Amino acid sequence: MIFRVIFWSIVLIFIVRFFIRFFYPILQMTKMANDRVQQMQKEMNNMQQRANAQASNPTPKQQPRQVDGDYIEYEEVK
Repeated sequence: MIFRVIFWSIVLIFIVRFFIRFFYPILQMTKMANDRVQQMQKEMNNMQQRANAQASNPTPKQQPRQVDGDYIEYEEVK
């Protein structure tokens, strides 16, 4: 009876160790990937807000230059 309990305990320990060693890294990678995606989304939202702020506050247009006289078209002399 005691050997059966010890045997199944050892089998259970090996099964748990296998699942922890197999699934724990996958869970960590999934968490890191989700964190990175959220960080990228925050950066994109910040960029979008800055672009919208610049679009709503346009820079003042420059005054057109005044032309002093007529434009003289030069011809090349050969």
